[in-house]
Amino acid sequence: MRAFLATTLFLFLLVPQFLEAKDPPPPPAKSFAAFWKEFQSAVVRNDPEAVVALSDVPLFYQNGKFSKAALLKEYPSTFTPAVRKCLAAAKPVRDRDSYVVFCGEEIFSFGKVNGAYKFTDIGMND
Repeated sequence: MRAFLATTLFLFLLVPQFLEAKDPPPPPAKSFAAFWKEFQSAVVRNDPEAVVALSDVPLFYQNGKFSKAALLKEYPSTFTPAVRKCLAAAKPVRDRDSYVVFCGEEIFSFGKVNGAYKFTDIGMND
């Protein structure tokens, strides 16, 4: 009888933990290749809002930072037709934990921010 009560008590306490609904695991992080395809598409479509959505703002730009509003305002002068053409054909180069693309005098950098790839900064190609 004690064995029956012990088994019943054990099952009573243990089984509900297995039956509880658990949160599904988070979706896997997007690979850089998938991010790059999405970023290139936004640039080719000349879609500033999509580019900003894929950016880590404030975005570092040479000696300053672009807020979302500043990046949208400066988009036409930053993403000129020549830069868009370059980015559309570019093959990113891995640089430690990030990726870079060289377009003329500028280096476009991309890295993980909170587990997701983002456009992080624009620097001078020296």
